[in-house]
Amino acid sequence: MVEQPTAMMYHMPVQPGVVRFRAYRRYEALRVEASNALMGLLAGAQLSNHLLQLNRGSDRLLPEVYPNVPHIRRFNLTAEAASDILAEADVHLGAMSIAYVLALHEDSLKTCLGMAAEAGLISRRRARDTRSAGQHEALQQACGSRIDSLPLEQLAVLRRMRNAVIHDGGRVDRGLVDAIAALSPGAVLAWRKASGSDPSGLAPGDVLRLGHGEMLLALAVTKTVDRACNGLLQIGLPRDHWIREAVSDALVEHPSARRSGTALRKCHGFARHHYGPLRLSRAEVESELVHHRDD
Repeated sequence: MVEQPTAMMYHMPVQPGVVRFRAYRRYEALRVEASNALMGLLAGAQLSNHLLQLNRGSDRLLPEVYPNVPHIRRFNLTAEAASDILAEADVHLGAMSIAYVLALHEDSLKTCLGMAAEAGLISRRRARDTRSAGQHEALQQACGSRIDSLPLEQLAVLRRMRNAVIHDGGRVDRGLVDAIAALSPGAVLAWRKASGSDPSGLAPGDVLRLGHGEMLLALAVTKTVDRACNGLLQIGLPRDHWIREAVSDALVEHPSARRSGTALRKCHGFARHHYGPLRLSRAEVESELVHHRDD
């Protein structure tokens, strides 16, 4: 059973920025890579469809027309049949992209929970075993703060849509309909604005048709929640944890800094750049460098 928020929890104030610790930078790079790949595939499908219009009506198969295209024999269709498939590419990419984007997000949340466990804010077992639907609540409880519920509402619906695609052949079930009905008016309005679609008309048994709009929505919602969870960590993790994290991170990026006598300058500059919202002082970095050397 999910634990209820304690009386000490409060809504998170707006954070001045994002702390780009090593795992967060890696996740950001994966997000950009995923976004570029998805948009590239979508644009590629539309470009190909446009090109195939030149051959509509021909009985020749694509391997005959474009023999030098890799793997073209797996697409052994006429231009007209292939064009019809490519015209629906955004529906298939929409379904796949939500699973892709959510998988990256859930892995990032597992990292955040792991950091909370290292700081003693949550048990290692709970950090490891919490399922995706409970990750945000677990992190909020660990950090003693709460984030805006609107993107979390949208994320809960996207997760059920992902599950419907993976487990139910894309068919809508009662749980998804109930999750959509539970969306606040603000969440529905933001959904329509971001995706250009309205999920409220879905009924049990309907087949989901996810497309470019839902792809953009998934990318936007996870980015918003990721930044909010970064803010949770800024509030929840003890300052000495962040100092150790920043110095250790900097020394990995600048492995020769100690030998060259530039460790303090390099680490403090690195902390200002990547850990700026925490405003780690030169004295704090210097003290951690001494401890780090002793270790």
